[in-house]
Amino acid sequence: MESASTKELREEIEEIDAQIIDLLATRMDITDELAKAKKASGQSVWDENVEKLIIGRYKNLCKEVNLTKSEAEQIANLILAISKDRQLKIYNE
Repeated sequence: MESASTKELREEIEEIDAQIIDLLATRMDITDELAKAKKASGQSVWDENVEKLIIGRYKNLCKEVNLTKSEAEQIANLILAISKDRQLKIYNE
């Protein structure tokens, strides 16, 4: 069996990237709604304990696939940083 060409592999990556962006956009929409709900109920904008739980969840999820704990933490931290920025903007409106 012939291995996939670089063009085919890049096309697969492009499809996956589109899915990732779509899922991240959905996650950010939910993050925005969460921020509005927290603001309305007087909760703080960010909870460090929840952040630790999220990072832990990413690490556990990455055990099931071919990603290291370090990679999982990098991904979680990036997503959380974007989430924090969005939530802060909503809180400051």
